[in-house]
Amino acid sequence: MDLWTVVFIVILVVIALVVVAIVTGGVMLSRGVLGLVKKGKPKYESAKRSALKVRAESTSGPVGEILRQRVSLQESLEATRRSLDVAEGTGQYTGKLPSIFATLEQAGTVMEHQLLVAQQEPDLAIQGVYAKNLAGQVEQITQTATGVRKALASAAAPAGDSDLQDLTRSLEIEATMLKNWSKTYTDLGNDQ
Repeated sequence: MDLWTVVFIVILVVIALVVVAIVTGGVMLSRGVLGLVKKGKPKYESAKRSALKVRAESTSGPVGEILRQRVSLQESLEATRRSLDVAEGTGQYTGKLPSIFATLEQAGTVMEHQLLVAQQEPDLAIQGVYAKNLAGQVEQITQTATGVRKALASAAAPAGDSDLQDLTRSLEIEATMLKNWSKTYTDLGNDQ
C-alpha cells in the first residue's frame, strides 16, 4: 500500500466516526428534547387551564359567561376522563361507558369550538345570544359527564350486608373447625 491509500483510508474512517458521532448526538438530543416536551406538556396545559379560569372569573358580560362555560365543560370532561381511566386501570367493569364517553368527548370538542367562535365574536350583543344558546348544550354535556361518573360509582358499590354476614358466618365456622381439629390432634398426642 502506498502512502496516499493509507491517508485516504484514515480520512474515510475519521469521516465515518464524525458521522456516527453526529447521528448519535442528534438522536440523543432529540430524545432529550422530546422527553422534556412530554414532561412539560401537562404543566403547560395546567397553566393554560388556570389562566382560563382566572379570565373567566375576572371577566364580566357575555365573554365572561362564555369563558365560564368553557371552564365548566373542560373540567367536567377531564374529571370524567380521569374517573374512567382509573376504573379501567383497576379492572372495574365499565360496560359501554367508554364508548358513551367517547361520543360525549366528541360533542364536547364540537362545543369547545363553538364556544371559541362565540368568544371571538366582536359584537357583544351577538356574544350574548351565543352565550344564551350554548349554555343549555354545555349544561347537558356536563350533566351527562356527571352521569357517567355516577354510573362508575354505582358499579363500584361495596358488597351488601348479607354478603358480609355470610362471609363472617363462614369464617366463624372455619375457625371453630380449625380449633376442634387442633384440639383433637393435641388430645391424640397426649394419649400416646
